[in-house]
Amino acid sequence: MHAAAPLHLVRASARGLSPLSPLFSLAALVGLAGCDAPVADAGPRVNREAWHDIDDPSLIDDDFEYVLDELPTSGEAKQVPWPGSYWPTYRDGINERWDGDDTRSPAEKYAAAFGKSGVEDAVSRRYGVDSLTLDPTCRRDSDCKQPEGSVCAKRRGEKTGRCSETWFGICDAWAPAAILEPEPRRSVTHNGVEFKVNDLKALISISYTAGLEVRYVSLRCNDSGKDGDLGDVEACKDTNPGTFHVVAANLLGLRGESFIEDRTYDYEVWNQPVRSFKVTKNVELTPAQANALLGASGDHYAFNPKAAGLRQIRTELRWVAESPSYLDGPLLDDIGQFTMHERYDYVLELDDDGEIVGGEWLGASRTNHPDFLWRPVKKRSAVAVDVIDYDDIKQLLDQSAEP
Repeated sequence: MHAAAPLHLVRASARGLSPLSPLFSLAALVGLAGCDAPVADAGPRVNREAWHDIDDPSLIDDDFEYVLDELPTSGEAKQVPWPGSYWPTYRDGINERWDGDDTRSPAEKYAAAFGKSGVEDAVSRRYGVDSLTLDPTCRRDSDCKQPEGSVCAKRRGEKTGRCSETWFGICDAWAPAAILEPEPRRSVTHNGVEFKVNDLKALISISYTAGLEVRYVSLRCNDSGKDGDLGDVEACKDTNPGTFHVVAANLLGLRGESFIEDRTYDYEVWNQPVRSFKVTKNVELTPAQANALLGASGDHYAFNPKAAGLRQIRTELRWVAESPSYLDGPLLDDIGQFTMHERYDYVLELDDDGEIVGGEWLGASRTNHPDFLWRPVKKRSAVAVDVIDYDDIKQLLDQSAEP
């Protein structure tokens, strides 16, 4: 790690009121709702000279290979992340009675099975409707004018609520849980309460809002893009394509490990666990050819004086999408239905030793590229939303994995 001491984390608000730092460590996650990643205080970090310090791949891992010709051109996670809901805020998170109005929500089941009180209120206050304290009150969707597509989010049984964007949720907790934890395989019963597979996914996901150690690279873009080209906004230039290539080729290609990308480069945050990558184009370029592709001119490469070699790269990335909150059962057997594809085009910049030192996005990838990348390192026992104990949920999950 580059930090001299553990850093304490808070979750970013859905409105991006707090700037992201490129590195964070031991989680004590608290805060507002949003399909977001945690925020950390800045710590000391190493800067690979040819790219900006916030894009340094060593923020993700200290032991990466950087020589392009030593890196594989494809790779897949050995443990494929499982699909799960991001438990939208506007449906009150895991307070949603996903299996029907006459059933109990995952939060209600947890409270009943483990003798806890105040679970629903705690869930709503942190990741549900009651977290929307800065948003306008409403009675119907038509009351919610901005941003476009907002809906009137209400707690069950209430006539008034708060306006909410539909992307707010806990994808930042589902994604690492789907990477580090096995998918629940069957229903389990505890103290007379039946937990279906989807209940278990809800509970293990929300438990990952606390006690998680992660590594992180690049800034979060907080701009909607309505006022111009986000390619000119510093935080929205992330992630450097050289960084992306180093991370994907090392984690997926050399180690068979998944990581998480925010697949949208604007202010919305969609944390998706990555399944595989494959390089489908690798063409050596002259400086003049690279300049022409990037809208510049001349015989000397205009974008990075450290670049001694240039390659035009096309990479196909596959990532795992969320499942609807009403969909029960193990879903890895049908993972193809939840696997999405993205194509990224970019120029890689190499130094005299053939090491990747940076890059530039090409064409549509200039705006269609990951905003930031991160990987979960370790989950520690912790209590989420003040009342949901990870050890309780882990006990249920282990039972679900038994034959």
